[in-house]
Amino acid sequence: MTPALAPSRATRIASIVALSFTLAGVTAHAASGASDEADLSALLKRQTQAFSEAGQRGDAATIDRLLDPDVVFTNETGAIATKKDLVDGASPPPPGAPKREIEVTHWALRRQGDVATATFIDQLTQHFQAQTLVVRFQSTETWARRPDGWKMIASHTMNVQTPPPAVTLSPAELDAYVGVYQVDPTYVVTIARGGEGLTASANGGPSTPLKVEIRDVLFTDAAPNVRKLFQRDRTGRVIGYINRRDGVDLVFRKMS
Repeated sequence: MTPALAPSRATRIASIVALSFTLAGVTAHAASGASDEADLSALLKRQTQAFSEAGQRGDAATIDRLLDPDVVFTNETGAIATKKDLVDGASPPPPGAPKREIEVTHWALRRQGDVATATFIDQLTQHFQAQTLVVRFQSTETWARRPDGWKMIASHTMNVQTPPPAVTLSPAELDAYVGVYQVDPTYVVTIARGGEGLTASANGGPSTPLKVEIRDVLFTDAAPNVRKLFQRDRTGRVIGYINRRDGVDLVFRKMS
C-alpha cells in the first residue's frame, strides 16, 4: 500500500505541475508571436517590393491598391505627394528607355499593434548600352492594418550619399591649398598636408582627410554632399573657397 503524500509535498508537486503548464503556454505564445511578426515582416517586404516595382513600370493599379487614401509621401527631392498625385502620375517608361531593376534591401520592421514601421534601402540599377548605373534610396515607411489588408500610410525617402571617385594631384598642386581659411574669427579652418594628401580641421579640432574630385573641388568621404570649391585670383593663386552643402554656400577667405 502506497502511503499518502504529506499535504506540503502534494502542494509543492501541484504547484510545479501548474507552473510547467504556465511556462509551456508562455513559450507557445511567444513562439506564436514571433511567427506572426516574421509573417508580417515577409508580407510587408513583398508589398514594398511590389510598390517599388510598380513605380518603375508605371503600374497605377498596384500603387492604388497598396496606398491608404490619406497616405503622406515624401520623395528624395523633398516633394510631398498624395495618393492621387502618385496614382495619376504613374506612367510606363517610354519605348527604348534603359532597363531598370529595383530591389528592396537592408529590410527591418517594427510593429506597434495595428501599425508597423519599416526601414530599408531601394537599390535601383539602370542598364545603358555600355554602362550600369546603381543608385540607392533610404526609406522609412509606415503601414496600418485596414479591413482590406495592410496599407501604406506614410513614406519618407532620401538619397544614400556616396563619395565620388577621387583623382590624384601633384604635390605642388596640393600645396596650393595649404593654409588658414576663415569665415570670421570664430570659425577658422586649417588645411594642411597629411601624408600624400590633405587634411582639414576646424577651430583646432580633429583633422579629416580631404580628397580631390577635380582640380579646385575637394570633399570628404564622411560628408559626400559637401564640396569645397576653391577660388583663385587672376594669377592663379588660391584666395579662398566656397563650402557648398546641398546648394547652400559659406564663403571662406584665405588668411595665410
